[in-house]
Amino acid sequence: MQQRGLSLIELIVASAVITLVFGTLFVSVQYMLELIGTSKAKAGATALAVEELEYIRSLPYNDVGTVSGVPSGAIEPNSTTTLNNITYAQRVLIEYVDDEADGFGGSDENAILADYKRVKVEISWQGRDGTESVSLVSNIVPVGIETTDGGGTIKVNVFDANVLPVSGAEVYFYNDTTTTTISTTRYTNADGVAYLAGAPAAANYEITVTSSGYSTDGTYVATTTNPNPTTPPVAVVESAVSTMNFQIDELSDLTILALGLPTTGSFADSFSDDSLVADYSSTTRSAGAIEIMDNGGVYYGSGTVTSATTSPSTIDSWYAVNFTATTATSTTVTVSVLYDNAGTLELIPDGDLPGNSTGFSGSIDLQSLDVATYGTLALIATLSTTDTDETPYLADWEIVYTETQSPITGVPISVTGAKTIGTDAMAQPVYKNVFSGSTNGSGEYALNDIEFDSYDIELGTGAYDIIEACPIVPVALSPNTDETVVLTLDSAVAAHIHVTVVDPSNDPIANATVRLQNTGVDDTQSTSLCGQTYFAGGLYVEDDYTLTVSSPGYTSEVVSDVHVSATSSLSVSLSL
Repeated sequence: MQQRGLSLIELIVASAVITLVFGTLFVSVQYMLELIGTSKAKAGATALAVEELEYIRSLPYNDVGTVSGVPSGAIEPNSTTTLNNITYAQRVLIEYVDDEADGFGGSDENAILADYKRVKVEISWQGRDGTESVSLVSNIVPVGIETTDGGGTIKVNVFDANVLPVSGAEVYFYNDTTTTTISTTRYTNADGVAYLAGAPAAANYEITVTSSGYSTDGTYVATTTNPNPTTPPVAVVESAVSTMNFQIDELSDLTILALGLPTTGSFADSFSDDSLVADYSSTTRSAGAIEIMDNGGVYYGSGTVTSATTSPSTIDSWYAVNFTATTATSTTVTVSVLYDNAGTLELIPDGDLPGNSTGFSGSIDLQSLDVATYGTLALIATLSTTDTDETPYLADWEIVYTETQSPITGVPISVTGAKTIGTDAMAQPVYKNVFSGSTNGSGEYALNDIEFDSYDIELGTGAYDIIEACPIVPVALSPNTDETVVLTLDSAVAAHIHVTVVDPSNDPIANATVRLQNTGVDDTQSTSLCGQTYFAGGLYVEDDYTLTVSSPGYTSEVVSDVHVSATSSLSVSLSL
């Protein structure tokens, strides 16, 4: 009988099958070993946790506590141990519990918030997928009734910037004047409250409150620079509750950009001819102004006019749209901004220019527009009337843009928040948030992860004057925001005045008329989009200037005895 050997293909197939079978078995065995190892590690951790918890439960009630903790005791809050060649980290947390059975917090029937102790033992180790842990929790109840002998309670309320409770905030307590140094942490509950119940009666409890990504608040110990802290350490009184309130919120970024005077350009039309008008719809040009067309002496209800487009060859940023219109009670003029979208003029979306779809009745701020997306702009005005005997008039309009504006490097900047933490020996405020630095090569001075506050910004040099600060300084930095303040600077002069005009809500009034007068001086200027203007040329140091400020829709203000010097500034609020 003839025997046939295996062919090469059959040999390859057989080898593949054997590899697959044994490979699967190897992976299965490896997984089983890892599973056994994980189970073994977890069993060891559980045994350690049970052992530690049983030891704690065997102690007299008064001895149940941690080193530097409240309640105080001899148990180490953090330690390590090795079992079966595995290193375990042990963490023990012991705290008093205010049981709701006899009333919670201020409603407690006997005013004792330290009803019993709660112990948590956590054992962690490095497993196959990272840190793993097991934990056990047990309540330790006193033999008799709860007592406040020698101790009291600190209640800490933590709020955010809107005075809403902050849950999960870390509240750290420290006191090195007690018999045993106290250094322990609690966390706020859903109501933003943390308790340190059963704390030994003593003075000088320091408290620090924070949370990940949040600002920090707390008590302050008297120092030579802050001898009179606003919130000094708190005292614990036996059988009493000491309440403290703190405010924290998410951190923010503040960038200060120092720039020189801008070179500007504009696209402007005073309607002397039709060369810069792309389209009329139920409107006409008459005597150098645009008006609604009439039909036999009766005006149409509305009409539009559209400008030609502008595409500046040199542009750093768009700045503003300004226009002059004459209206009556029954008439309106609104202007919107168009852009070239692949050959078609469309309204800039409200997401990039809020309010554009409805139209604007005053100056339009274009500074937020991206010139890469909006490289070509045009304007469209809608003229409307509810009285067919009347028409509004559009006299002129312009699109203003910045061609160039160079950064200024090496400018010393000081930033001071409004929050105070006390007063010094001269009864002057000690501010909580104070920063200083200089602008970099891009003209920027950046402050990252700082607290919400109202920040004043000053130059640490006399070489420059601030021509404009946009937004207005002091700037209110809200939580979880990224704010940029642009400072436009020019060489300092011996006599100048920087004027800011705001409404009752402290918002800037653009295009307000500001007139400065004195002997030999009579200068009138308009405020920028940020409600500011700067007088310098031909001025001299004196205290008796007169400033007159007016804007349509507001009550004019006349300010006498205005001081002009090398550091003069004035803010004027107009009433409606």
